[in-house]
Amino acid sequence: MMNDSLTPGEYIHYKGGTYTVLLVAKDSTNEREGTAVVVYKSHSNGETYCRDLAEFVEPVEWPDGSTKGRFVPAE
Repeated sequence: MMNDSLTPGEYIHYKGGTYTVLLVAKDSTNEREGTAVVVYKSHSNGETYCRDLAEFVEPVEWPDGSTKGRFVPAE
């Protein structure tokens, strides 16, 4: 079972761009009730987004050929 927590802070997307994770919330729509979603804000345009937690952390191939999460903590 996936942990529904994610540490707030800065993350980098595999295609580029830096984002601030604000929080993890539970979707309350009837068909998706309880699905964990990540709420995050773009540093480039200031817009706020949400994405399923499972998709946020799923492994993808990065431009350097390595496999890491779609978003990784900024160092």
